[in-house]
Amino acid sequence: MPSPTTVAAFAGASLLLILLPGPAMLFLVARGVSGGRRAGVMSALGVDSATATFVVATALGLTAVLATSALALSVVRYVGAAYLVWLGIGVLRSRGQATTIEAPVVTAPPSDFTNWRQGYVVGIANPKVALFFLAFFPQFLDPARGSMTGQILVLGAVFVAIGVVFDATYAALAGTISSRLSRRHRPGRGAAKGRIAIGLTYIGLGGFTAATGSRTL
Repeated sequence: MPSPTTVAAFAGASLLLILLPGPAMLFLVARGVSGGRRAGVMSALGVDSATATFVVATALGLTAVLATSALALSVVRYVGAAYLVWLGIGVLRSRGQATTIEAPVVTAPPSDFTNWRQGYVVGIANPKVALFFLAFFPQFLDPARGSMTGQILVLGAVFVAIGVVFDATYAALAGTISSRLSRRHRPGRGAAKGRIAIGLTYIGLGGFTAATGSRTL
């Protein structure tokens, strides 16, 4: 197991990395604005569930296979990009209700599972996270401390826990701010503009992912 000093150092480095603005953060803010606090938080849990998947894959050595396969990286990236573009088109095609900006659905608000699933797909479609873990984790591993797999799982749990706290926080804040603004301003034109902005944000993130992959978490 890693030492307390190692865990503290890893937590500090992880915090700095998680706080860097990136595609995942923009996605979660957009989800909070479009769907409200609950949708934003559930989407954040989905993104961080994907991160946990990468942690387990790293511990099992599966990400080494992904890192050496350009085809696998491309497939994962393009699937994620297409999904983001699809979400954006869904938002643009939807119609705002009387008082709120709708999520990318037409007949009913998405369920908690749907929000979680959308976040998971966006998170798992970021193959650079796998490459990041392959480069980041070894710096904090010590063969003298026992099982390398166990050390990766412990440090990964720390990373995911920090991610959940901060991802859920700014997704919820985005939802809170959106809710307050919708109550203060009359619906209609402003809601339509907000829906267009959110839809274009999704599409822009999809284009960025397809072109370059995600550089940050």
